[in-house]
Amino acid sequence: MSDTTVSAVREERVTFRSRLAEIFIYGKSMVPALGVLFIILVVLFSVATPNFLAYTNFKAIISNIPVIAIMSVGMTFVLLIGGLDISVGSVLGFTAVVVVMFHLWGLNAPLLVLCSAAIGAFFGTFNGLIITKVGINPVITTLGTMALARGMASWFSLDLEILKEGRVYDQNFLNIARYYITPQKQIIPITLIYIIVLYVLISVILKYTKYGRNVYAVGSNEYAARLAGINTTRIKFLSYVISGIMASLAGVILVAQLSLGRDDAGMGSELEVITAVVLGGVSLAGGKGDLLGVIISVLILGVIRNGMVHLQETIGISYYWREVVKGAILILAISIDAARLMAIKKRQIVRQ
Repeated sequence: MSDTTVSAVREERVTFRSRLAEIFIYGKSMVPALGVLFIILVVLFSVATPNFLAYTNFKAIISNIPVIAIMSVGMTFVLLIGGLDISVGSVLGFTAVVVVMFHLWGLNAPLLVLCSAAIGAFFGTFNGLIITKVGINPVITTLGTMALARGMASWFSLDLEILKEGRVYDQNFLNIARYYITPQKQIIPITLIYIIVLYVLISVILKYTKYGRNVYAVGSNEYAARLAGINTTRIKFLSYVISGIMASLAGVILVAQLSLGRDDAGMGSELEVITAVVLGGVSLAGGKGDLLGVIISVLILGVIRNGMVHLQETIGISYYWREVVKGAILILAISIDAARLMAIKKRQIVRQ
C-alpha cells in the first residue's frame, strides 16, 4: 500500500471520528445518541424476554409514561434557566389527594382539572417567589416545598375521614386518562395525544417565541441576559410556576389512571423526572437542550422499567434492581452532561 493510500485511509478515519464527535459529543442535541440507545435497549430486551415486541406490551409502555412525560416538560423549563425543582413528586402527591376531595365535593371533570392546575400554580408561585425575591437556593427551597406538600398530603388523607378511601368513581373524570381514540380496538390512548400536543406546543414556545428565547438566554448567562434588558426574575418565576402546574396535571392523570388518590403518589418521581430531562440533553448548567431529546429519554426509561418487569417474570430478577438501575441512569446522565460540557469547553479553548 502506497504512502498516499495510507494517508488517505488515515484522513478518512480522522474525518469519520470527527463526524461522530460532532454528532455525539459536540452536537447541540442528544437525539442521535438517544435514538441509538433506544434501539439497543429494545433489541436487548426483546432477545432476553419473550413477548417484549408484542403490540400489547408497547401499548403498556405508552400508557405508563404520561405522568413522567408531563412532569418532564415543567422540569425542562426549570433546568433550562439553571434551576432545579425537587418538589414536583410531592406536588403530584398532594394534588392526587386533593383531587379525591374535589370529587367528593361534586366538581365535574373540567373544573376538577382547573382547580388541580391552580394547586400546582400555587406551589410553583411559592417556589418562584422564595427563589427570585428572597434569594434562597432552589435546592433548599424546593426541598422545603417537597416536605411541606408531602406532609399536607399525609395530613389530608389520614386525618380527614372522607379521604381515607381515596377512590374516584366519576367515569367522565376517569376517561381523562382511560379513553381511547378508537374505543372498540383500543389502539391509541388519549394520553398519547396529550403528550404529542403538549410537546409540540412547548417546543414551539421554546424555539419560536420571545419567552422561549429568553429562557435559554437566562440559563446561558443570567448576568448578560439582564444587561440585554430581559426581566430575568419574571422568566425564572414563570418557569417554576409552569413546573408546578405540570406536576399537578400529572397528578390528575395518575388519579384518573388508577381511580385512586393516595398521599404516597409520586414519591421518588422527582429523581426519575430529573433523570429523563438530563438524559435528554438538557444541561444542569442551564441554557442547553430541547424537548425532542427529553421525550426520547422518557421512552427509554419506560422501556427500561417495562423490560425490568419482564426480566423479573422471566429470570426472577428482584424488584429492587429497578431502583438500582434508575439511580445508575441518573448518575450516568449527570456524568454525560458534565463530560459534554468539559469537552465543549476544551474545544473552545483549543480554537482560541
